[in-house]
Amino acid sequence: MSGSDDIEEPKPADQAAAPLSADDQPPATSLQVAAESAADAPPPDAADLTPAELRMAVEGVLFVSPKPVAMARLLDCLPGTDENHLRGLLLGLQARWKREQRGWDLLEIAGGWQLLTRAEVHPWVRRFEKRALPDKLTRSALETLAVVADKQPDARSAIEDVRGVQCGPVLRQLMDLKLVQVIGRDENALGRPLLYGTTEAFLQRFGLARVEDLPKSHEFGAP
Repeated sequence: MSGSDDIEEPKPADQAAAPLSADDQPPATSLQVAAESAADAPPPDAADLTPAELRMAVEGVLFVSPKPVAMARLLDCLPGTDENHLRGLLLGLQARWKREQRGWDLLEIAGGWQLLTRAEVHPWVRRFEKRALPDKLTRSALETLAVVADKQPDARSAIEDVRGVQCGPVLRQLMDLKLVQVIGRDENALGRPLLYGTTEAFLQRFGLARVEDLPKSHEFGAP
């Protein structure tokens, strides 16, 4: 046998690897399947999600929302879940992030749930973002707003009786700031005066979930 017969045929150095078979592919999660589907396709039923996937979906919705997300809106986005389960998940996230001392917090305000930066990190966030601060309220505006919030629905005459001064200009200022709005008329009073109440923007500004969360006058020792 000649020497040339002992030389083996060289193998290609850059031979492409064989594609993985369907059995070798890692399993896709329900959220991955949803992401790869058409944009207008309905989301997967929340009952088909694992607890981790459901938590991830809730976090994503809260993250992209610039305002509080109502429970009804969350339920609409996550078909197949129920309010009690979702509320428990939200409270769990709230407690977990507080325990882990995250830079953000989950608060129930203005009838919904919203992700907000914690007060402790405000100096750094303020330095980074440099957003204009909300208009500072004068003492008279704060006093008028407190009366409206505590006794709403209020007629202007009732607010002025409590404060002892005219409140027309201050009420207009509070309405311009979207903190107070006209919510109806007093049908039983002469002239059917306008009735004033607070707004959703008021709840957001003061970090309240609902008007009922306002402290009551007796809590301050007032009659």
